[in-house]
Amino acid sequence: MLSRKTLFPVLVICSLILFATFAFTSANQRSSLMHRLMGKDGKTMMEEIPWDSSWTGNEGMKALLSNIYEKTNVPSCRFCSCAIADELLSRPIPEKWDDRYEYHSRLVSELINCGRMETAMQWIDRFDAEMTSRKVDNKFRRKWLASKGIAFLRYAEVTNCIQNHNEESCIFPLSEKAQHRNETGARAAIKLYSQILEMYPDDLASRWLLNIAYMQIGGYPQDVPVAWLIDPAAISQGEEVPAFRNIASTLGVDFPDMCGSVIMDDFNNDGLIDIFQSGWGLQEQVHFLINKGDGSFEDQTAAAGLEGYPGGLMMQQTDYNNDGLLDVFILRGAWYGAQGVIPNSLLHNNGDGTFTDVTRETGLYSCHPTQTATWADFNNDGWIDVFIGNEASRKKADQRNDSELYLNDHGHFRNVAAASGANVNGFIKGVSSGDYDNDGDPDIYVSINGSENILLRNDSRRGSMELHFTDVTREAGVADPVKSFPCMFFDANNDGWLDILTFSYSSAVSDNDIPAEYLGLPRQGNDPALYINNGNGTFSNETIAWGLDKTFLVMGCNYGDFDMDGWQDFYTGTGKPSLRSIIPNRMFRNDNGTGYVEVTSAARVGHLQKGHGISFADLNNDGYPEIYAQMGGAYESDGFQDALYENPASWGTGWITLDLTGNETNKAAIGARVEVVVKENGKERHIYDWVVPGASFGANSLRLEIGLRQAEEIVRVEVYWPGSDEVQSWTGLHLRHHYRLQEGKPAAEELVLPEFDFPATSHQSNHHHMM
Repeated sequence: MLSRKTLFPVLVICSLILFATFAFTSANQRSSLMHRLMGKDGKTMMEEIPWDSSWTGNEGMKALLSNIYEKTNVPSCRFCSCAIADELLSRPIPEKWDDRYEYHSRLVSELINCGRMETAMQWIDRFDAEMTSRKVDNKFRRKWLASKGIAFLRYAEVTNCIQNHNEESCIFPLSEKAQHRNETGARAAIKLYSQILEMYPDDLASRWLLNIAYMQIGGYPQDVPVAWLIDPAAISQGEEVPAFRNIASTLGVDFPDMCGSVIMDDFNNDGLIDIFQSGWGLQEQVHFLINKGDGSFEDQTAAAGLEGYPGGLMMQQTDYNNDGLLDVFILRGAWYGAQGVIPNSLLHNNGDGTFTDVTRETGLYSCHPTQTATWADFNNDGWIDVFIGNEASRKKADQRNDSELYLNDHGHFRNVAAASGANVNGFIKGVSSGDYDNDGDPDIYVSINGSENILLRNDSRRGSMELHFTDVTREAGVADPVKSFPCMFFDANNDGWLDILTFSYSSAVSDNDIPAEYLGLPRQGNDPALYINNGNGTFSNETIAWGLDKTFLVMGCNYGDFDMDGWQDFYTGTGKPSLRSIIPNRMFRNDNGTGYVEVTSAARVGHLQKGHGISFADLNNDGYPEIYAQMGGAYESDGFQDALYENPASWGTGWITLDLTGNETNKAAIGARVEVVVKENGKERHIYDWVVPGASFGANSLRLEIGLRQAEEIVRVEVYWPGSDEVQSWTGLHLRHHYRLQEGKPAAEELVLPEFDFPATSHQSNHHHMM
């Protein structure tokens, strides 16, 4: 954390001036500079570190990951700023001016990026006079001013949003409570961006950041020069809805980790939804919190045997051994390229509040860079299998990292990807499973960044231990977008057929695109793709018709019916590594199956920090789902407090929640299809849902919260159980009640769950990120 005793704010700002110039350049630029300065290209594949025979369970995996951290925390690792800084410090300073400038810029950026502020300031003092004494052209001056502007905004963020965090911090548009008490950084940024816009009035990125800086001091919109003002009507575009409340700090669940993920589900079978959170750093441990049923959570990480146990970029819940207890699968290695030889982990829920690593015993141990997987019973034998999408190198033959498909044989797994036709090779960034053709078995959609996406139709025989998948991408018409990231199967138009939503993503997308959208100007970035299922094996791209032709830059996302009207809405975590990428997360309401309407501003969920794993779940049993957003960036000092948005629950709609338990179907009932038939305004209405954790980045609860809008009564609930290939029906269920439905059991079990309120919002975060 910045020490006010040793550093004056202005000096800290000076030390940040060089930070942004090279800290967040593209991977290719960073690799090229490192190669020139240090003679390393960072592309050599790291050898897999062997498992020591003395290692077992949690302690064994912790020991292995500690060793891997030591091997990967090297200058050729694009995210290891401290290691890069140390390597640069060991090298002589170049004599040639261009190299000399790059050396100092890179060194200072990495020092600040890893939190060594005082050392960075010392190097600034050495070089700043030399740099400023030279004459530079306007092109360089523009770059220099922009870099300083970002540095000032970063300083403003650290001293306000992080060190003096409250529930409104960084939520766009900034409220009075989110305005900065320390205005030094924001006012300096305003001055710099104004200078840039005087020279380059068409610089939309600088115009956007200028408006953000004015918001930070309460000067938006009245003090923004008219020529550079972004219309408040555009900022607040979208439908008026009740506001959500960020209660993460109040409940002590605002962990300031780097990028990562979250699961919200019931891990101890007490009817209350708990929280499992992780950051991707190999020195960032997972967090396990038990819902106490009174508006509070208790941190049980240590008691669960998970103290010091590293997390990962993505997690999912599963019940791999059909014992009725939810286990946790952690995915690692994504974005690390040649250093991504890191194992995933399967944590077995012991049923006594503890978890044990069983990765090796179950046959799931492998070391490939990944962040995405999907659990489903692909052969309908009653045991959940798992498909893992790995990141293959686009250039290195020795880094193929084909996808893996592990078939579950009573709790033990074997990889059958190649034999089943599911060994996809590509830079896979998202996978989702769902029965898109309603033939009773789950299919797989694969989102690939850099090539066409793939839809694999499941043509396996029921119960067979030999799987078979067919690539039907072309005939289905679902290959776009070429540069994509998270994806999801879900029923956008509630017709009982699963649709597909895939978000485009490229770090090369211009920083001008987001402000261009608000200003109604042309954009360069690719739109997401919303594919509506035609019910005949093909899909229609309805992105424009549904109002989603926008630049999202989505990293994490998930869906849920937050207003409980029976139509699936969604929330996205946005951004890219660059500090210049200061854009809001976004939420969209489903307009009765005809399109999506943005509600970000009114709902107060437009967090400006980098959003990753997203989860929907009803934490207080009032029938309306909360939304957890895991926040934070990829670099060592770029953690940020997570957000947990309390649903206002003031929609006036009906609901029912359903916990499903399989018998011939897997115990967790993953893949089961639910149809709720209600009577509304004298007519029958059919509402569909599936038992799945949602989209590919973040995990919803497997408990279904089904919105019933203005229904007067529930006519019946039908469940298609894929394991038995049977449809079961229940009647006599009531609105606003909780039920457990068990395969083969004729009577529904009513669950009496405590409904409670969350406490009033606190004014300060319970966790502070050390910068």
